Amino acid sequence: MNIFSKLFSSSSSDSKKTHENIFASLQILIEDEAEFYSYTPLFHLQNKQIIDYMMLHPKLGIVLFSFFDHDAKSLKGVTASLAQENDTHAQIRPSSNKNCIQLLMDESFHTQIAPVHTILICPHLSEDEFDALDESFHTLIPKSLTLFNNNIDESYKQIIFKNLDTHTAYDIDKVKQALFAEFIVPENKQLMSSQQQRAIHMDLGGNLLIHGLPGSGKSSLLVAKALYEKMKNPKLSLIIFAERSCNVHLLQSLIFQFIENSHWGMNPADIAVSNFESIKRRSREKEKFDLVICDNVNEADLKTLYSLLSKNGHLLASSAYPLKEIAHHNLSESFRLPAALCAACEGLQAEKLQEHLSVQSGNIFMNAILILTKLIKETPLEKITIVHHNKEASLQLQSEINAYFTPICYLFDEPDKKDDAIMIHPLSQIGCLNNDYMIIVLDEESIYDPMELVSRADKKSYILSEEKDIDQILNQIKGKLNEMD
Repeated sequence: MNIFSKLFSSSSSDSKKTHENIFASLQILIEDEAEFYSYTPLFHLQNKQIIDYMMLHPKLGIVLFSFFDHDAKSLKGVTASLAQENDTHAQIRPSSNKNCIQLLMDESFHTQIAPVHTILICPHLSEDEFDALDESFHTLIPKSLTLFNNNIDESYKQIIFKNLDTHTAYDIDKVKQALFAEFIVPENKQLMSSQQQRAIHMDLGGNLLIHGLPGSGKSSLLVAKALYEKMKNPKLSLIIFAERSCNVHLLQSLIFQFIENSHWGMNPADIAVSNFESIKRRSREKEKFDLVICDNVNEADLKTLYSLLSKNGHLLASSAYPLKEIAHHNLSESFRLPAALCAACEGLQAEKLQEHLSVQSGNIFMNAILILTKLIKETPLEKITIVHHNKEASLQLQSEINAYFTPICYLFDEPDKKDDAIMIHPLSQIGCLNNDYMIIVLDEESIYDPMELVSRADKKSYILSEEKDIDQILNQIKGKLNEMD
């Protein structure tokens, strides 16, 4: 069966509005049974195909809708001919959409997992007017799969189901996996693990929490899922929230990285990323989104995040720990944490945690100097990072460390780098930092998740504080792990 579409693809704005209104009415008629997509790009090899109107139905398979916008007056006395490859004058031509879709499915599953049908919609022709057209139109256009303007609305549904085989059930999840596979095939394969790629294709049937150990790829998964959903539905309104400004920049860089290393062809500016401080303001202003994404969600913000959802909207969030009031999906692997520390954090070898974490109370300056004195004998300075919770105190510590170590020439590989010093970063940047060794200075008001702090060091974290009960950090980690169990 041939698939036909109007020759002139650049319709007027009024024509496009008519198309969208008709497609919207179809969605209302069949909304509980199918998924609808409009202006959706599909990729095959290096070719991009825009599917104007598509329906995925468990009984029908894939249904493409095309529009034939000519009226009876303009077609009076006209004969129809099938366009050849380079023919720009024929009134009717085959569409390559069906061929593109079949190739995608064949390459993914090596078999046809669902049929591909096309419905031609004639918004300016009645059935009687079509019957009066030249016989050449009847040869090229199958009337049984054509909808006319005198059978719009409820009869549309009857005609679609009457003329198509509805006796077999099709796996729509597999269909989507085949159609949208190249959304998650970036040139840099390291961007996504196989576990993350499988999670990309999960249906958002409700609100969902992605949880896993630090470094398990939660943030990357959220960004990829946001782009995936946006590509499936370009009209989808979405927003991404990150905890702090540095995390916002991190997510924005991930967006750029994914888009640059894939065929998606999206504009990064179309994806809004904001920090947690704007959540309550947006809620007060009654902003609504079809998809709200929140990286490292705070349990206290859940209610406000729900208020940002449109009628059929969903929340997709991440956390190092599951939350009771939202369904969750676990990422079991971790790229950032060493294997031994992963085992410790999962409660399998709690004593291993001590090897990767040193918690010390008392004089910050003395503890920092002692740790640095030990580390510089074993590792280059660039593999050591210091993080401090207080800006003024960090400047003082920076000065004291520089004064203490600068005269020691063996600290520096090159004499002209004596002024480089050991950099001390603000605690607010912890989400963007990692190194072999991390020295992190906290106070009793520091609200960072201890697991996140520990995960920032590839080899060992040193957590320092003036507070005597700083050793509770270790108990906090164990306590949260018990909650997970």
